[in-house]
Amino acid sequence: MRKVWFFLLIGCLSLSIRAEEKILFSGDHLENFEFNPGAWEIDNDKYMVCRMEKTKDNNGRERTRGMGNLWTREEFGDFKLHLEYKLSSGANSGIFYRSDKNNPVQGGFEIQLMDNEGFQKKAKKILPPRKLNASFYDGFAPTSDSSNPVGEWNQATLLCKGPVVSFRLNQKLAFSINLDDWKEAGKNPDGSTNKFKTALKELPRTGRIGFQNHGQVVWFRNVKIRNL
Repeated sequence: MRKVWFFLLIGCLSLSIRAEEKILFSGDHLENFEFNPGAWEIDNDKYMVCRMEKTKDNNGRERTRGMGNLWTREEFGDFKLHLEYKLSSGANSGIFYRSDKNNPVQGGFEIQLMDNEGFQKKAKKILPPRKLNASFYDGFAPTSDSSNPVGEWNQATLLCKGPVVSFRLNQKLAFSINLDDWKEAGKNPDGSTNKFKTALKELPRTGRIGFQNHGQVVWFRNVKIRNL
C-alpha cells in the first residue's frame, strides 16, 4: 500500500511541475531570451519592444542595425503560451514556435502578427489570407481576425498539444489545425503551395519560441507559458 501511495505522490508532483506557469517576461528583464544587441529592449513603460537602431555605413548611407529575432533560451514542445502585443502602423511581426532558431524560415512554425491594411499599403501588394494577421503562416488562413485597431493591445493564446495547434486572438478562435494533415513538402491540405521544403508533419514537435523583428516597432507584455 505504501508503494501505491508513493507512486501516486510522484505522479502528482510530476503533473504539478508540468502544469507550473512560467513568466517569460513581466517587464523587469530579458534574461529568459537570447537576441542581438540593438534589436530588443525594455522601454520606459516596461514593455518588451523591437526597435531598430539607425546608423550610417562607411559611405554615409543610412542603415538599420539590430535586425534579428528574440528567442527563448529553453525549448518547448506541448505548451500554452499567453501574451499581449500591440503593433505600430504598418508593422509586420510574428511568433515562432517549435522552431530552430538558426533556421526559423524552414525549421519551425509561425503565427503572423501584422497590421494588414498598413503593411500591404506600404508594400504595395496584396497578400493571400494565409499570410495575414493571425494566420498559421503560409499554411492556413485564420477563420476570423479579431484584432484590435493599431496601437491597441491584443491578447494572444497559442496552444500546442502533439500535432494539434490552435490560436486565439482576443479570446476568439483564429484557427485550430492538425499538423498531420500537412503530408507533402511545399503543399497545404487545400492544395495551395507553401514555402516549406519539408512536409510539416515531419518537422520537430519541440523547439524555441521566438518573436520576430521585421523592422517595425512592436510591443509585447505579460508573456507567460505553461508546459502541458
